[in-house]
Amino acid sequence: MSARYQQIAAELRLAVDRGEYPIGSALPSEGELVLRYGVARGTVRQAVAMLEQDGVVAHRQGARRIVVGPVPTQSFSEMQSFSMWAVSQGHVPSARVLRAQIRRVAHADAERLGAPLGEEVLDLQRVRLLDGAPVMVERTLYAGLVARLVLAMDLTTGSITERLTERGFVYAHADHRIDAVSAGVAEAGLLGVRRGSALLRQRRVTTSPTGVALEWSDDRYRADAVTISVRNSMSANTLARLSARGPAPARTVQAAERPR
Repeated sequence: MSARYQQIAAELRLAVDRGEYPIGSALPSEGELVLRYGVARGTVRQAVAMLEQDGVVAHRQGARRIVVGPVPTQSFSEMQSFSMWAVSQGHVPSARVLRAQIRRVAHADAERLGAPLGEEVLDLQRVRLLDGAPVMVERTLYAGLVARLVLAMDLTTGSITERLTERGFVYAHADHRIDAVSAGVAEAGLLGVRRGSALLRQRRVTTSPTGVALEWSDDRYRADAVTISVRNSMSANTLARLSARGPAPARTVQAAERPR
């Protein structure tokens, strides 16, 4: 039998699913929930904490929790861009361009893309939106062989990956690193969160079938906006936990990470 706070969390989640608490509305206060369910305030706090962990509600301004609804889950089970994934989930993706300029490869770029110094890259920075709401700050470097093609595209709608695929560029492999970082002043303003809020960071290098790097990206998601899932199997050994102290693996898991 589940604990009382779990039962309350389940009832509130069902109420959200039924539309009793629309997305953007405030959840009843702790005091109101205490009276409704006849439980201690600590029990209510545990129930609400469960909803926060599941992304059903989130803190906005003040102490009241705001209903944000089910959190979309982005899977690495296939090679999909943010836009392709969003459309497959029934969402409308878009972007606001912060920077789009051709420049020369610097030392940091050479390490990220394996490109020689002085080669051209496209430095693209955007705010990505789901259904009009900002959910991610994207910083991407496109290698010289695709840089000017990407720059000529509409960078506010549609999928860059899909358009490059139509032109014969195959996204065959991707290496992902996922960790948590704090929102700086600029990111907080762009995503509508408090400075210092936790962001989910995904760094990715995507390569062609021959191993040529096509892009490097640093994507920073609002913590309440997207859940990332990774499917594991016993057939390969490519998913690893890395220590924050250095590049050496702290522990390797017998599993396969399938990139998006």
